[in-house]
Amino acid sequence: MVKLRVPACCKKQENYDPVEEDDKAQTTEDTVDVPDDGREQWGSQLEFILSTIGSVVGLGNLWRFPIKVKEYGGGVFLIPYFTMLFIEGIPLFLVELWIGQKFRSGCIGGFYKIHRALSGIGFATWMIGFYTNLYYNAVIMYTIYYFFASFSSTLPWAKDCPELNSTMDFPKNCCTETTKASYYWYYDVLKISPDIGQPEQFNWQMTLCLFGAWLTCFLCMIKGIKTSGKVVYVTAVFPFIALFGLFVMSMTLEGAGEGVRYFFDPTYKMSFESDIVPDPNVTVLSNWRHLYNPYCWLEAAAQIFYSLSLGFGSCIAFASYNPPKTDFYKHAMGISVVNSASSMFAGVTIFAILGSSAVRNEVSISELSTGPGLAFIAVSEAIANTPAAQLWSALFFVMLFMLGIDSQFAGIEGMMTALDDTTLVPRKIPRPIVIAFFCGISFLIGLPFSMNNGLYLVDLFDNFSANFPLMMVAFFEVISVSWVYGITRFCEDFEEMTGYYPNIVWRILWVGVTPLSLLGILLYSLVDQLNNPITYGRFVGCVQEDVTNWTVDANYPWWGWVLAAILVFSSFVFIPICAGLVWLKHITGGRIDVCFPLVAEHEARG
Repeated sequence: MVKLRVPACCKKQENYDPVEEDDKAQTTEDTVDVPDDGREQWGSQLEFILSTIGSVVGLGNLWRFPIKVKEYGGGVFLIPYFTMLFIEGIPLFLVELWIGQKFRSGCIGGFYKIHRALSGIGFATWMIGFYTNLYYNAVIMYTIYYFFASFSSTLPWAKDCPELNSTMDFPKNCCTETTKASYYWYYDVLKISPDIGQPEQFNWQMTLCLFGAWLTCFLCMIKGIKTSGKVVYVTAVFPFIALFGLFVMSMTLEGAGEGVRYFFDPTYKMSFESDIVPDPNVTVLSNWRHLYNPYCWLEAAAQIFYSLSLGFGSCIAFASYNPPKTDFYKHAMGISVVNSASSMFAGVTIFAILGSSAVRNEVSISELSTGPGLAFIAVSEAIANTPAAQLWSALFFVMLFMLGIDSQFAGIEGMMTALDDTTLVPRKIPRPIVIAFFCGISFLIGLPFSMNNGLYLVDLFDNFSANFPLMMVAFFEVISVSWVYGITRFCEDFEEMTGYYPNIVWRILWVGVTPLSLLGILLYSLVDQLNNPITYGRFVGCVQEDVTNWTVDANYPWWGWVLAAILVFSSFVFIPICAGLVWLKHITGGRIDVCFPLVAEHEARG
């Protein structure tokens, strides 16, 4: 272990200890006594728990999780999901909470204090969080649009089929030949272009909704955890109430039971499918084949990372505001259970609604819309056929909005806390100004999401901005703690902070199983990607023989692959750069010593 030396150009404090040992620091469920080091603190442990739950229970649970279950064979996906939860999710969740609470820093400062060469992990984490926040707010943009549309006297996607009200040259009979909800989503909401390379124009309604999403983030984050810690009392609790209401409603729909069976049983077929005589010339593929698909395991791991907010810096940031002796082990176990239970409960609710839609249209669940269209086509269509449709629609989309905005709070807090570890932003600049600048720049960068080809860009960001980079960051995270910091030191700190010494199972996971599984998935997925490049769904309308499928697989243009490469490598590249600079100092005997833009102690921002 190389002794950490703070460069001369950075602030320095002799005998600095990143965790001030204070035997008098006590924690209760409502009040905390904390060391007086000038760092912001949670008003109570309940604020920390609700904020973390709000971070981990988000769009990943209600939107992304059902999408991945549907794409990878229904119940088959649950096998890699729970496997990844045990061998990767919970071990890394504990590591991130320990880093934040031990070093009382965000992702950049935390890894810097483990070893100067590891600070690149923090910068990579920051970039992943930035990219993810950009496209997550695009999804929130859609929920805002649908929420306001829910107050129409008749839901717009339930009205009689109109004449083509788009200026684009698409068939006028699409609405009558397929679902009204599909027509409304593609033509009225997105005004979608036929190709990712044809942006054509801004959709001003989407632009206003995107602005509203970032304005909400700014207003709720203007004072950091002092404001977001209070907002989560509503945004973290209300979605559970709304979800329960939607669950009760979904169970009353015809075909709901079939959807739930599909969610749990990989071999289940819809009732009307059993009467269909199979074509001997057509090979019916089993859903079990997805277990041999490396992307299924990569997506399961990525889903765990999304739903537990791992690799984005938010868990580290939230834990950094805890007293040093908070029992984060107990919190981690409880939050993990709440998170997975929420995913399963949301999955049952969504698939009950999908079952109803499938039975009504006499198609398999696997043939229904996927991607963002799962919520905005299949679910919205099912809701339109229920009594008090406007009420259920408004409830569903305000729930999606709150789940998404909670995740945004966590992501922005993770990035702001990390910036507070650096001298990149002068300390004299007040936090509201920093937040306003960040949200404004993010809004401007995210404007392409509101253009006619915005949905394609959302899909590109979803495929490349987080999956591979998250796995790489997670691999180096666990290696830095278990091998660089040392598993023995880590476990001793763990016991001192929580009163629990990790047993042999946890130690084996941290030292071997978790990093090896991450490395294996990464390498396997990389090889498969080289042989089978990822494609996107190019819009063609209802001109195909299967009118329920409005897209065809298409290859990304050259600039799409350039953007994908930037999303992947612009985050990962910090890891070898920072390590290389430390190595350069070593081989030159200290003659070359690049100063990292970091501070050694926390200073409150003005």
